[in-house]
Amino acid sequence: MPQHVKRIKIDRKALRQPDEFQTLSTQAAEWVRTHQPVAYGVLGAVVVLMLVVLVVGRIRTVHSEAAALDFRAAHALFDAGKYADAARAFAGLSDTYTGTPFGRLATLYRGHALVRQGDAAGAVTAYQGFLAGGVASDDLRQEGLMGLAYAREKTGDVAGALETYTQAGELAGPFRTQAQLGAARIDEAQGRTEQAHAIYEQLQKDDPDPDLREVLATKLPAGTPPAQP
Repeated sequence: MPQHVKRIKIDRKALRQPDEFQTLSTQAAEWVRTHQPVAYGVLGAVVVLMLVVLVVGRIRTVHSEAAALDFRAAHALFDAGKYADAARAFAGLSDTYTGTPFGRLATLYRGHALVRQGDAAGAVTAYQGFLAGGVASDDLRQEGLMGLAYAREKTGDVAGALETYTQAGELAGPFRTQAQLGAARIDEAQGRTEQAHAIYEQLQKDDPDPDLREVLATKLPAGTPPAQP
């Protein structure tokens, strides 16, 4: 008979020995019986910790839901053109729900409301606060930069506006073309026509919108060959 199929002889003495799991279980049970106060204390601490985690999670959920409702109400004022009321509502929301996504977003929209209300200086402060607080996405950061650039331009801070438009134009977001046009407009108004034309030529290459390309062609010197996208 081949060696590998020989019957293995069972050691009855070995069978009578408890296995490792049984030994550990017995030792654990014995430890609990001996140290009941400690064991119950540890169990109680675990239960309390689990309850705390559940309560904190629920509080955060309720907090976020309340912030969403308040943001919706403030945005309704904004849509209705009640910019002063909207600015106050967004300010209260950002103060009450600091650290929540809607609380941070409220700071951005407070800037939007203030600039439409005519308070460009207040809008600059709001936009700066939004950008300094940590922005969740490049799109929102670009929106904040665009608002800040426009507000700075309204306050007469042309250099600051140009710098901020340039920063916004470097981000690949939905306001990129608008930001680059803002920078070119300021360059042109300040007599830096070469810089403005360079931006217009680059936009002709980058932006496929035929209407925009047609407008850009009118801003370039006569005889400038149309750029190929």
